[in-house]
Amino acid sequence: MAFNYWNYGAQREHTCGVVTIYQYERGLLYRQGVFERVLEAGRYRLWPWAKQRIVIVDVRRANAQIVNQKLLTADQITVTLNIVADYEIMDVAAALHNVTDFRIQLYEDVQLVVRNVVGSVAMDELLEKRVEINAGLLESIQPLAQGYGLHLLTVGIKDVILAPKVRDLLLKEIEARRVAQAMLIGAREEVATLRALSNAARLAAEHPQLLRLRELDTVRAFAQTPGNTVVMGVEGAVPLRGNGQGQSARRVDTETNEQEE
Repeated sequence: MAFNYWNYGAQREHTCGVVTIYQYERGLLYRQGVFERVLEAGRYRLWPWAKQRIVIVDVRRANAQIVNQKLLTADQITVTLNIVADYEIMDVAAALHNVTDFRIQLYEDVQLVVRNVVGSVAMDELLEKRVEINAGLLESIQPLAQGYGLHLLTVGIKDVILAPKVRDLLLKEIEARRVAQAMLIGAREEVATLRALSNAARLAAEHPQLLRLRELDTVRAFAQTPGNTVVMGVEGAVPLRGNGQGQSARRVDTETNEQEE
């Protein structure tokens, strides 16, 4: 079991002399081995013949690091988790009297609850619903910690480490999903474009003057560029002919007039 002794040295003991309890500490006073009361911050004197003992505990906010937990998800995928639990001591007497070591007890409770929760969810759910899972962990561990005087502030999965093969498969799956999503978006855009063209064709067939207005707008935009020449046709106009064609036409007209005479 990988165990990290966080807050090492947070507890000390005195049997005689002047004892100073700081603002962030609480003391437990024992007389002849019997617990009497909790001492607040201040200075206290212990006489050797009084058979008294003071155990001082740091009650500041602390955290438990549960690292390198190799667990199996519901879909039989091995993951390595790092979990962190922030806590503070609410009942100093319960923390020291109800369990042998409240730090080790908290570690084991977090480890057991995380193992049960991770084993009941699939890997995708573990990655996507981290907030909900963390809230469930806090709700499950809080009553256990209160039994030995601790109040949990947060419990969360800090890191999810996957095996290289599993990570590569996930990356390929994400890439394929994005490609499929891009193709779907492209198909939707193409359908929207075709629908717009169909509507435009229907409007043009029902209102021919709309095409004329569109043509005028295009010509106006083209004519704004210096150097462009715009030639527009007029209904009923006779198209111009080249020199050779014009002479041929005049000869045909002349021959026709001579025959008529």
